Amino acid sequence: MNAFSSILLALLAFALLIPGSASAASVSISKTAETALAKHIAAAPAATKDKLNAQYLALQSYQRQETSLDERYKSLHAGNGQLLDAVNKRIKAIDAEKLARLANEANAAREKYKPLFDLYASLNKRIADARKLKLKELTAVLSRQAETVKVAVQLARAEIRMRDDALKDAKASTAKTVKALKTKLAAIDPLRDQTKVAQSAVSGMKKNLPGIVKTMNACVKSGSFAGTLEALNALVSSSKGIADQKARIVGYENGIAAVINGVNAQIPAK
Repeated sequence: MNAFSSILLALLAFALLIPGSASAASVSISKTAETALAKHIAAAPAATKDKLNAQYLALQSYQRQETSLDERYKSLHAGNGQLLDAVNKRIKAIDAEKLARLANEANAAREKYKPLFDLYASLNKRIADARKLKLKELTAVLSRQAETVKVAVQLARAEIRMRDDALKDAKASTAKTVKALKTKLAAIDPLRDQTKVAQSAVSGMKKNLPGIVKTMNACVKSGSFAGTLEALNALVSSSKGIADQKARIVGYENGIAAVINGVNAQIPAK
């Protein structure tokens, strides 16, 4: 009965380690190897059996942590991507309506006064022509007309200059706001770099796992309880290291979310 219970416990413990039940977990063991390992542990001396079962439970715990962390990271990363896109769109739209209005007003002023400018240019050309022909009276008449129009032209140019300045100042103010927000968003970059470092560490540790599992299977086959325990210890250590790195990755992603949310809250309302 005790042997059967040990086998059942071992099978239950490794149920979360096979690919079909925990695809995100790093340790992968075949059904056949799992069954053989469970029987191997059931046949171990009492003291060794306790250690082996303890490592089973520890490994199972770290594998569950890893699966949970993978799910959290996936959810956070997707959410951050969507929010970052939305924030960038909001930043791009800052003062868009105001700038468009000011640009339209400046363009409208130019169109409005174009006939006046054309008239002034035409009068000046006619004055030049009259002077060439030495038509003094016509030159004098045209000059008086030009002086009258000149006042209106100066006022028109002043209005256009005022509207151009208003547009220029608004663009400068908007650019300053956008630059400040973009600078704050740039705090995401070092967090992404740290994420890549942690992901690289995970990849490095995962490369060792197949060899450890292979060694464990060989120890099970040869009946080496000490070798199996050593392999299990290595798997637990690696799984803990992987879980720790993935916890860091989730932490970095939370940091990215904090940066994005902080910037989002500072974007001026329309």
